[in-house]
Amino acid sequence: TSLDMTVSISSEYIPDGFLEYSDDQFGDLIMGSIANESQTLIDDLRDKAPIFEAATGVESTETERLPEPPSDSPSSSPTRGNYQILETYIDSRPTGSYGILFEVKTRPGVGTILVKSLSFITRFEGMVEYEVFTKLGSYAGQHGKFKFFDLIASGRVKGQGPNAFTRVNENDETYNSKTYTGFQSVHIPGDRASRSFYVTIKKVPDGEEQPPILFSYPINEDNEGKPVYEVVTSSPEIEIFEGDGVLEEPFPKDGDSPYYRRPRGFLGVVEYDMAPCFPLVNFTGWPCPYMKLTRSPTPKPTLKPTRNPTGQPTTPPVTEKSSILPTLIINQQESNENAGEANLGSSDAAFVTDELGMNEVPGDLLVKKIDETSSNCTCSWKTHPVLMCMLFVLVSILRHL
Repeated sequence: TSLDMTVSISSEYIPDGFLEYSDDQFGDLIMGSIANESQTLIDDLRDKAPIFEAATGVESTETERLPEPPSDSPSSSPTRGNYQILETYIDSRPTGSYGILFEVKTRPGVGTILVKSLSFITRFEGMVEYEVFTKLGSYAGQHGKFKFFDLIASGRVKGQGPNAFTRVNENDETYNSKTYTGFQSVHIPGDRASRSFYVTIKKVPDGEEQPPILFSYPINEDNEGKPVYEVVTSSPEIEIFEGDGVLEEPFPKDGDSPYYRRPRGFLGVVEYDMAPCFPLVNFTGWPCPYMKLTRSPTPKPTLKPTRNPTGQPTTPPVTEKSSILPTLIINQQESNENAGEANLGSSDAAFVTDELGMNEVPGDLLVKKIDETSSNCTCSWKTHPVLMCMLFVLVSILRHL
């Protein structure tokens, strides 16, 4: 290892009338003197300060030859990856009970995000059994009504204690013949939409210590007992709001019962993909639109005449248009509610329409079935994109029956 030091040598140079030195020559003379007396300098440094006890040598170099030190600040702002982790603070004096209800909202103008995982805080350091439920929108008026909620995670995990986050499991598992669900990613639509979460720890048998989920007291003490919720923490894409602490398991249907404390702050982590529909970073719907080019666009026709024509052609000349048209992929084997749906847009995928707009459909479109068969059709009118998709699918199916 080495230690960079700056040593200033001050002196007055008095020419003796016989020898005169240029600046470079004088500098070489000084550095040569240091090199010749390096061992004496090292011994002197060792005697003066303990930090130099391990020093073995000294070298000198000109200032002009020193490498440029790194900048104190970056020349440009660092870019953020799509995968984000938003942590709340760890309350030094938390409260806690069986669970908590809270909302996560997207900020104005941002696109849809995809929640990939959650973590919570428990005072317990043994095995805990947890469940995570969710619903789109607010949970107001729907306390304890499981028909409005979806179970997206359940399992057993070792609690990490009050000073660390306990992360839910990613994968399904079976324990004592009971099947648990790994965390299932859920979306939050963009532009101020919200999703509610209910995180709870299951009751343990009588006689065993009940592990609590920890949550914070109201940010504003004046809001105690009121349904007024402040932002616990936020990122450029989402805001995590205070919610309701749940003092029973499962959560009671009466939202005004003594088994709720509000407002209480979620303590934990939300992991999310801030651009699940990339490259459409501001797309606010769900699911992501899907469009694929048949091949890369060509800037101009690829076919050229080999020689000058000798006469009138016997058949019309064959020309090839620029390959700028999208392929509509239709999976007829899907059985979910989205089967057969698609979105159309410009060929470079920079703009994609959905069911909310009216758009000019390109004059030529290739409808491609999942079995790789295809049919060409021509259209040029202004209509609803979804109706056009249904028409193209019907034509393709009838032609291949």
